[in-house]
Amino acid sequence: MVPAYYLLKLPYTLAWHIKHRLGKTEDVVLYCANTLDYQIFAPIQKYLKPLPVVAKNRKVQQELVSIGVTASRLPSFPEGVIMCRQAAYRFPATSIKKIGLRHGAYHFKPFANPDSYNLLDRFFMTSSTEVKQAEDAGIHCGVAIGYPKLDPAFDGSIDANTLAVTRQNLKLDANKKTILFTATWNKSGLSAISQWAHKLTPLAQRYNVLVTVHPWTAAEHIDNIRNTPGVHYLGSHDILPHIMIADVCIGDASSILAECCALDKPMITFKMPEGKRTVPHVHKMIRNFSLQIEHVNALDEAIQQCLATPDAKQSQRAEANHIMFDQLDGLAGKRAADEIITLFPQLKLN
Repeated sequence: MVPAYYLLKLPYTLAWHIKHRLGKTEDVVLYCANTLDYQIFAPIQKYLKPLPVVAKNRKVQQELVSIGVTASRLPSFPEGVIMCRQAAYRFPATSIKKIGLRHGAYHFKPFANPDSYNLLDRFFMTSSTEVKQAEDAGIHCGVAIGYPKLDPAFDGSIDANTLAVTRQNLKLDANKKTILFTATWNKSGLSAISQWAHKLTPLAQRYNVLVTVHPWTAAEHIDNIRNTPGVHYLGSHDILPHIMIADVCIGDASSILAECCALDKPMITFKMPEGKRTVPHVHKMIRNFSLQIEHVNALDEAIQQCLATPDAKQSQRAEANHIMFDQLDGLAGKRAADEIITLFPQLKLN
């Protein structure tokens, strides 16, 4: 458990009960630790009454304003809270009803301390397989709903025109194939970013190169990427349309691979050693659904192979999707909203 939970619990709970008695608690809020949280919740929000947003701090509050979202800041004293993570310790009063959901697809890293999950009344997971594995790990609040962040790719929200605009905004060369790089946190022991971040120049001459990385990635890697001519650095925001326009996706152990898999994209991954942050069956899935290489020197040949035979690992991708998502029908947000309404009926649309 995060130490802040024990430090905050008594004073926060006292303050919450005073506000509750005075009728000054908020109803149900959406807690955002970054702008991606807001974007992840958007496919759910459309099925519910609007939720007020609470930002983690001033920086996040300003980032939300930049995308047109007004938000208050912590501390917040609501009757209920929804969050795209397991951060119930920030709302430690037990009287507050709490719902969490994943900000990344499936659990590409080991489950965190079960206690941090079990402070929540519900935690939305991407598949029934994941719920079962969570139960085996001592987590008892899991509910399988799918991955709402992917809904726009399957419900028609992102159409051919949207993708054309995405290409135009990036000024992509129509005569080049598009490759997308993704990387998990460089200090996780599972990242391959140090192999390729400084070697993108030759690839950018032959392909449209898009890059997204973990938000905690070291500045030196991001600077290398940003300073490479012809490379489009996407940051770590919602990149669903960019995955959709990619011909090949390249990664390591990032959960973005799950989104690439859901969209049936040919993938290349760098072989990474198993360690304490490795989930064995996920490690095996990645090995099965992607073309694996050991060194960046093998990358160009691997890209050509994926472009020549994009369906080579299609059956393995389909098998992995069944494990990670149950179904990809564009309705995960609706399932999540229906479950939210069982706990917060006041959010039901009239």
